[in-house]
Amino acid sequence: MQAAAYAVLFFDVDGTIIYHPPAMDALEVVAKAHPTPAVRDAFLALRDNGHKTFICTGRPLCLVSQSLLDLEPAGLITGAGSCVSVDGRVVKERVIPLDVLEGTVDRLAEVGASVIFEGTEGCVTLVPGGGNYPGNTDIPVARNFSQMRELSNLRFNKFSYESSQLEALKQVDDFCLEHYTRFDLGIGYGEYGQKGIDKGWGVRQALEILGHGVEDTYAFGDSENDLPMLQVVETPVAMGNALESIKEASAYITDSVQDDGVATACRHFGLI
Repeated sequence: MQAAAYAVLFFDVDGTIIYHPPAMDALEVVAKAHPTPAVRDAFLALRDNGHKTFICTGRPLCLVSQSLLDLEPAGLITGAGSCVSVDGRVVKERVIPLDVLEGTVDRLAEVGASVIFEGTEGCVTLVPGGGNYPGNTDIPVARNFSQMRELSNLRFNKFSYESSQLEALKQVDDFCLEHYTRFDLGIGYGEYGQKGIDKGWGVRQALEILGHGVEDTYAFGDSENDLPMLQVVETPVAMGNALESIKEASAYITDSVQDDGVATACRHFGLI
């Protein structure tokens, strides 16, 4: 495949494009936080210079905020890599098989683990003991698989959890780790993505759709679920606030998200 005349850049969101203030709940950040002017200017400059940007996030497509869309990316890789959109259209998607989903929900309900199942078209919180999911009042709540079927189309890409739920979740590791990969997001939350379907998978699908090789590709990240995409691009970039494992896997460590590290790195590589 011939090298293209443009670079393709893949950006994580939380901890990379958007800063998580310690005092703000992660779900509140998803709803309210937005990129700084410096990051927005960097995205628009990349576009004006002919490069293609992809937002590559664990967030499901239905929770991608307008402030992220205003960065005018060429595409979105959402659901921790399981859904690829280009020019506003979903072109690749992998959902949890129905039998695996039912088995997952039944086992999580048995151990009383509360999680959020996330899909392209909607989300449902599983709270086996009843009540609301901690910090969330907007997403529908189910206590079991039967209620989840009533509240959704059952097309979910992954599920996420508060770190306080990890002890309960580990009680069903035998089943879950057979079907999912668990990632620590480093912000008091984690997620279970479908085994073999991760941000690296999403990046490969996007490059194939573009007809672009690995040359002149960059990925920016800070936490465990970013590692698969860092491993499939030519130049992996770690944020200054990244986990140590991400820094070790990167070719360049930029400034922290608080200091607009995305813009710093783009200038460093002469892309803007």
